[in-house]
Amino acid sequence: MSRAEPPPPANRTGPDLEDAYREFRHPIVVLSLTTLVAGFLDAFAFLRYGAFVGNQSSNVLFLGVGPAGAHPAWPSAAASLVAFIVGAGLTTRLRAVASRWSPVSRGLVAVVATVVLWGVLNVLFEYGRDSPQLRALLAAVGGFSMGALATLFVRTAGVATTITYQSGTAAKIGKRVVGWLFGPRADRSKARHATLLGLLTLASYAVGGGIGALAQQRPLWVPVWAALALLAVALLVRHRS
Repeated sequence: MSRAEPPPPANRTGPDLEDAYREFRHPIVVLSLTTLVAGFLDAFAFLRYGAFVGNQSSNVLFLGVGPAGAHPAWPSAAASLVAFIVGAGLTTRLRAVASRWSPVSRGLVAVVATVVLWGVLNVLFEYGRDSPQLRALLAAVGGFSMGALATLFVRTAGVATTITYQSGTAAKIGKRVVGWLFGPRADRSKARHATLLGLLTLASYAVGGGIGALAQQRPLWVPVWAALALLAVALLVRHRS
């Protein structure tokens, strides 16, 4: 994990495919912090709304088991899924338009603004504790913000990394571990580096989930705490002329 800034990946095609090393100072810190925030908010949303805001694979499953009678909160899962798709799409478009602000700065503004909105609504509606409709609304705002967060960067030092969902990370770790142990000697260093990044991402998401579970004692302020953490990420944005 060198401090030097690596060259941009050869297959970079647009502002939605940036490398964290190009966009941030201390990119490993940014990867850890953003993934921790995603796990934190996912745990909170699932325990309070019955739906995830980042882990959309589970929400898709809820769309099947819910109508079958096994998950009554499936409308919240549906709202989060649709909003995540819209949030990712609109933020990708926002990053692509011409502006004096860098694409990553615009994306981060979209993330922080929507998480702040989520925090305000979560307080006003008391995390939807008395209304399934309000819980679905709050899940939608959270899903939108996590869709925006998912576009912030998709690789770190040329290695594919994800922030808001980790099924792909787990599958890639399996492939990379095998490459590290049994692959061609020339490729083992890269496979080791990719494996360690994947394990760091899983650990950060899991730690965030644990903190999100503990934060249930003060559920009104959870999105606000996440917004403060994301503002810290803004301090690490790399400014380039």
